[in-house]
Parts: sequence; C-alpha cells; structure tokens
Amino acid sequence: MSACLSFCWPASGHRVSATGVHHRRLASPLLWLLLGGLLAALPGWVSAQVAVQVSALAVDALNKQVSVRFGQTNALVRFALTNVSTQPLVIKDVTLSCGCSAASIPARPWTLRPGEHGQVVITTDIRGKQGSLLKSAVVHTTAGMQALSYQVDIQEPVTPEERARNQRLAKSDRQAVFRGACAECHATPTRQKLGGELFAAACGICHEAEHRAKMVPDLRALKQPVRRDYWLETITHGKPGTLMPAFATAEGGPLTDAQIRSLADFLATR
Repeated sequence: MSACLSFCWPASGHRVSATGVHHRRLASPLLWLLLGGLLAALPGWVSAQVAVQVSALAVDALNKQVSVRFGQTNALVRFALTNVSTQPLVIKDVTLSCGCSAASIPARPWTLRPGEHGQVVITTDIRGKQGSLLKSAVVHTTAGMQALSYQVDIQEPVTPEERARNQRLAKSDRQAVFRGACAECHATPTRQKLGGELFAAACGICHEAEHRAKMVPDLRALKQPVRRDYWLETITHGKPGTLMPAFATAEGGPLTDAQIRSLADFLATR
C-alpha cells in the first residue's frame, strides 16, 4: 500500500495513521494548477525548440510518395538533405517506424559541412504486402530531430491474362519492355542509379520478384559463379531467343556504359 501511495506527488507533508502506515497529503490546489499550466505549455515549447534547431537542415520534401509494381521485393525512398547553416551539422542516426525498413546514410555519424548536401536512402521490404503503406523516419542531428514520412503504393497484381500478353509481346520484341507503359517499371526507375541500388531497380524487379516467372532465372541460386565479362556481355546485348532485353542505350535500353559496368561489378562480387 505504501508503495502505491508514494506515487501521489507532489506532497506537502505526511501523516501516520493509527495502523502505522504513512499517508502522503497532496499539495495545495494552487500548486496543482501551476503544475498543470506548465505541463500544458510543454508540448508547444518542445515543438518550438525543435523547429528552431532543425532550421539548419533543409530537406527536399518532408513527405514523399512512391509507386512500386506488385511482386517487387523492396521500395526505395530518397530524401535529400542540405546543411543551410554556417556551422557543421552532424547526422547521428536515422530511426524508422518499423523493422521492415532500413536507412542508409554515408556514415554514422555523418558530418555535413555548411552548404553540403547528401541523401538518406530508405529501403522498405514490401514482400507479402498490398495496398498503401504509411511509414515515418526521424533524422537525429546535433541541432535537433527532423521528422519525415513517406507512402509506398503497391500496384495491383498482374492477371494471368496480362502476364501472358506481356510475354508474347516480349518474345516478339525484347526491347518493348523499355517503351510505352512498361517503361514506368523497367526503365524510369533505373535513372541515376548504380551498383546494388541499380540492381534492385533494373534486375530484381524480374529476377527476384515474389512471383517470378518460371523462365526467369533466380540470380541468387546460380549453380556456379559467373565472371564479370559474362555479366557485361549479357546486360549490354541481352540474350537472343529469350525474354532478356539489351540494356545498353545503343541497343534501345535505358542504361549507360557506366551503369552497366557498375551492375557487372556488383553481380560478380556479391
């Protein structure tokens, strides 16, 4: 009983009952009124302090929305940060609202000099998920905390009829996947990406999809290691007689030579 009574705070004194138990006497109503006013004002004070502190950090957008194709394994969201103050700003960490997401920053801690900018890249595992996902992140800096949010919209799954039609089209023209409506999933997401990030956008969409077509090989389960030269040749020119298109821009694909080299390096060493 005394343990419970100890939570009656603040107290202006105590008395002992006939049973020997200490009973705390609550503070005066005036003290409680003052305390209530302070607590009511506290949230606004904290918000104001945070707003002043994170003014040193500019973000390209506090809220973002991305659309991904059903069957993809991951969704990527990028936030561009800039130190707009006259002093170095240290990004200590980025925390996320759920365990299915991971944040990537250049270093921990990561120092941004005045005027310097960089990116926070958040990867969200969307396997087995449908519809729209709402997520949040907090950037922890030496100048305060900045809240970010993003929405991942997962497109409706392709019907068996649509899949068969797309496969027939691909067999007649392997490069068709980079044109028209298909480009939204197979060409546009590859822009300005390299290495593993490019693999997720250009290769993983088919080779590591949750509902991967049977004729598409699983690149994580190859029977033997493949040399870099093989990857360069295959990515550049594709594979005639299959659904594998040529990714080089010279052959109607979306990738530059530098992007293809970065993909070959990634695949040969992972």
